[in-house]
Amino acid sequence: MHEQSTAHSPFGGSVAARVLHCPASVHMVEKVPAHLRKTSAYAERGTALHAAMALLIDDLDAGEARLEGLVGTTFGNYTITADDVETALAPALAYVDALLVPGAEFFLERRVAFPTIAGAFGTADLIVRIDDTIHVVDLKFGSGVRVRALYPDGDEDVINAQLLFYAAAARHSLPKFFAGVEKVTLTIVQPQSIEPDTEMVSSVTITHDELDEFVVVYRAACEEALAPAPRLEKGAHCRFCPARPICPAHTGPLLDLAQLAMPAAPVAPVDKAAYLQALAAGLDLVDAIKDIRTALHDQAKHALEQGDSVPGYALSAGRAERYWRDENAAFAALQSAGFYYDDVMKAEMRSPKQVELRAKARSLEIPKELIGSRRSGVSLVRSENVRVPVPGRGELARSLSAAFEAFLEGGNHDQRPRS
Repeated sequence: MHEQSTAHSPFGGSVAARVLHCPASVHMVEKVPAHLRKTSAYAERGTALHAAMALLIDDLDAGEARLEGLVGTTFGNYTITADDVETALAPALAYVDALLVPGAEFFLERRVAFPTIAGAFGTADLIVRIDDTIHVVDLKFGSGVRVRALYPDGDEDVINAQLLFYAAAARHSLPKFFAGVEKVTLTIVQPQSIEPDTEMVSSVTITHDELDEFVVVYRAACEEALAPAPRLEKGAHCRFCPARPICPAHTGPLLDLAQLAMPAAPVAPVDKAAYLQALAAGLDLVDAIKDIRTALHDQAKHALEQGDSVPGYALSAGRAERYWRDENAAFAALQSAGFYYDDVMKAEMRSPKQVELRAKARSLEIPKELIGSRRSGVSLVRSENVRVPVPGRGELARSLSAAFEAFLEGGNHDQRPRS
């Protein structure tokens, strides 16, 4: 059963986490023109791959032939590539094919309405019933941050709000389909992410009581969003919020930067700690401004592409890139002109990252001893984002001094009187 809908709800599943953490975002997003609320090429790719998956699931028996036939197909503004098929669509389809065992009933791209909240609806990618268990599956085709069905948060785990929304809305919209259901399993299927060693599938099984609790909590957040002074909170949930260019929590650093004062002329002795604190404060502001700069740039560019006028800005053609008009003809002509094969052609092995994506798609294992790693250099990052700490000169000197002292002490213990 397949139902497609392009409408979006201000309280829908895709924004559920944001509404829970920042009810004020609902009103701010309404101030952004609708055609500027989804601007990135990543969003266009995700929409296209979802459309492709709907076609594939509708015709599972076609298998490999249908997959390969999607290469070059355009959905909206995005054209499916061979890499999309191999590293995203194929592994996602393999999961769905295994899930849809004989006797399974399912809804594909089903619009469902959330209970007790007017205008709250969303489109669930896949809702499957197998015996007394419902599977709510959300397909993620982004290759960035890993999305999980269950997130660790201190001493407790937090269930993915988007999946909870779809499950609660599906139960409300499809009461006969849910009749006699004992378990509800929430699943994220994400073939690609920036974490190559993570599993493609993340699942958690919940109870009806947990769904009931979410309905109450989400209703309260939506009611707060419509109140005169809803809560405004900055956090990870802001990542895809289109209102960032006008949100006080994000534009505030611009005002802070204008007021940033360099430390006064130092008095002896130099207050190094105060100066370093000023550097840290400045870096915090720059980081915040980088985020909003991207949001401003993307929305302005999209507006101009749609024919809008952004005062003082215009689109400019990029740098011209030269290319061979006909590669085969150029290769033959260059060889005839006396060029060697290596002058014209080069063969490169794919990177471990690229091979890992293909390995995951085909359930293959790469021997770990084949891959080494080397650091590209030293970067300045926030303390919480450090991957491998790099000691400064002072710390290196202290470590060397401590090691030297330990060596000398060890040498003293081993000394023997001469005879």
